Amino acid sequence: MSSVYLLRHCDYDNPRSILPGRLPVTLSQKGIEQAQQLQKIFAEKQIDCIYSSAVARCKQTAELISNSQIPIQYDQRLLETLSAYQGYWGENESADGYEFFLHTAELGGENLLQVQQRMASFWDEVAAKSNKNIIICSHGDPLMTLYYYVHQLPLPDDNVKETELKFWLEKGEFSEVLLPN
Repeated sequence: MSSVYLLRHCDYDNPRSILPGRLPVTLSQKGIEQAQQLQKIFAEKQIDCIYSSAVARCKQTAELISNSQIPIQYDQRLLETLSAYQGYWGENESADGYEFFLHTAELGGENLLQVQQRMASFWDEVAAKSNKNIIICSHGDPLMTLYYYVHQLPLPDDNVKETELKFWLEKGEFSEVLLPN
């Protein structure tokens, strides 16, 4: 059996509480420490490759885990959800979660089905055919849609709240998927 580890990037600096989307926000000190802990955990799991989103917080997470010992490949399909709300600033994170997708009909961007389609494309072409232990370092929504795809669960509506999901990774968390060789 080989393992695929679905990993959400670690905690990032966000002093203005913006929705970072694909903006180049970097890891916080807490995020750096999380990634260093993950490096120790994954060092024991014989990881052959890390596939990562090219967004700064994922790149930084993958690089810290790799510690220059594990090759990293960046794939555009693993990027954060494309949203017109990227950079939205407010006193709280009220636009986070389900409200993030409610604007797509009028402003554009991706809905959950579109995110799942690109993640499924990556899974079918890369991860499902792998006979190695790999990490997929991405973002909350893309990883959630991938989990639903892999486990053949119906995708939740765009307006579902994170607390109502069957699967959700917090920053710096991972989940293992076992693959038969």
